[in-house]
Amino acid sequence: MRVLAFRKRLYLKENPKGVNEMCKIMEDMRSESLKEVALRMLAAGKYALEEIASISGLSLDEVKKLETERAI
Repeated sequence: MRVLAFRKRLYLKENPKGVNEMCKIMEDMRSESLKEVALRMLAAGKYALEEIASISGLSLDEVKKLETERAI
């Protein structure tokens, strides 16, 4: 078990391909978190779309897309 953990850590932290994979995973997680914030704000119904974009860091087009998907 320790060998597997060591090899995984070595790959994700020291191998350029592993580092790139980990960066992509972290960026995907960040993006999902921002979308969740925007969806909660949309559900609250208290914010203009521009405010949601400004607060969440998403583009106005992304917020509009989330609003449309939410309505379906």
